[in-house]
Amino acid sequence: MSELAVLLAALAVLLGLARFAGAMAARLGQPAVLGEILCGVAVAPLARLLPARVDATLTAIAQLGLLLFLFAAGAHLAPALTRRGLKSVVVPALGATLVPLGLGAVLALWLARRHAPAGTGPFVVFVAAAIAVTALPVLARILAERGLLGTAAGRRALSAAAGSDVAAWTLLALAAASLHGWSAASLWPVVVLPAVLWPARGRFGKWVARLPRPSATVVLVGLACAAAAVTEVAGLHPAIGAFFAGAVLGHAVPALDAAELVAPAGSLLAPLYFVLVGRAVDLGRLDASLLADVAAVVAVAVAGKCGGAYLGARLGGIAPHPAAVFAALMNTRGVTELVFVGIGLGLGVIDSALYTAMVVMALVTTAMTGPLLTRLTRRHEGV
Repeated sequence: MSELAVLLAALAVLLGLARFAGAMAARLGQPAVLGEILCGVAVAPLARLLPARVDATLTAIAQLGLLLFLFAAGAHLAPALTRRGLKSVVVPALGATLVPLGLGAVLALWLARRHAPAGTGPFVVFVAAAIAVTALPVLARILAERGLLGTAAGRRALSAAAGSDVAAWTLLALAAASLHGWSAASLWPVVVLPAVLWPARGRFGKWVARLPRPSATVVLVGLACAAAAVTEVAGLHPAIGAFFAGAVLGHAVPALDAAELVAPAGSLLAPLYFVLVGRAVDLGRLDASLLADVAAVVAVAVAGKCGGAYLGARLGGIAPHPAAVFAALMNTRGVTELVFVGIGLGLGVIDSALYTAMVVMALVTTAMTGPLLTRLTRRHEGV
C-alpha cells in the first residue's frame, strides 16, 4: 500500500474515532476534548506502527489545526480585552492570576530536579504559567450551556480569563525565548507582531468586511500561518504567533465573525491534534514517584486557581456565592491547558513524565467544573 493511501486511511480512522469519542464524552456531560484525549491514549500503540513519513505528515496536519484553533481562540478573547472590561474585574483577575502563578513557581522549584531538561529558569516560568491558565473557549461554552453568557457573572469570568490567558501566553513566549538566552533575536516577535498588527487593524477590518466569506477566510488563515511562521523562525513555538495574531486582529474583525470564519477548518483538524497529544501520554510511567507529582500538580492547580479567584473576588466586593461560582469557572483548563503543555513538551521545557502529570491535571480540573457548578447552584437554591 502506498504511503498516500496509508495517510488517508489513518486520517479517516483517527478523525472518525476522535469524533466518536468526543460525542461519547459530551453525552456524559463532559467536554468533547476529554474523549479525544482518551482516544489518543487508547490508539497510541497502533499509531506508533505508522511509517515515519506518514506520522510526520499527520503531525503537520494536526499542527495546522492547532494554529487555526488558537487563532480563533485569540479572536474570542478580543471582546473581553477592553479597558472597561478589564478594569471592572481587575482585583478578581489579579487574584485568579497572581496566586496560581506564585504557587506554580513554588511547585516548579520542587519539581525542577526531576523534570526540567532545559534548565530551572524556563521550567519555573513555564510551570507557573501553565498553572495559571484558564480555558476561555471551554469556559464560553459552559457559560452558554448554562445561560450565563450574557450575565454579569459570565462577563466577569470571561474578562478575567482573558487577562489570565494573555499573561500566561506572554510568559510562555518568554520561557521559549529564554531557551536562546533571552536574546533580542528570540524576543522580538513578542513585541513586533502586536506593534505591526495593531496600528493596521482598523483599515484591515474594513477591507476584510468587504470581502466574500471564502476570500476573508483565506486572508485570515494566511495571516495566522504567517504569524506562526514568524515565531517559529525566531525559535518560539508557531502557536504563539497564531494566538497573538488572533487576539490583535479580533479587534479589527468582530471576534465572533473571525472565529466563525476560521473555526470550521480548525474544528475539523483540531481533534487530530488532541488525539496525537493523548498519544504522548505514557501511563506506563505512573509509578509511586510520578503519582505523587500528579497529586501535587492537581492540588496546587485547584488550590491556586480556585483559592486565588475566590480571594480576588471577595476582595473585589463580590458576595460569597458569586465569588465561589467565579472560582469554579476560572478553574476550567480544558483545551487551552492541553495545548499549553503540548507546546512545553515540544520545546523541551518539560519532560514526558511531567507532561503526563499536567495532562491528568487538565482533565481533572475540566471534568470537575460542571459538577461543581451544579452543586453550587443547588446549594444556593436550597435544593
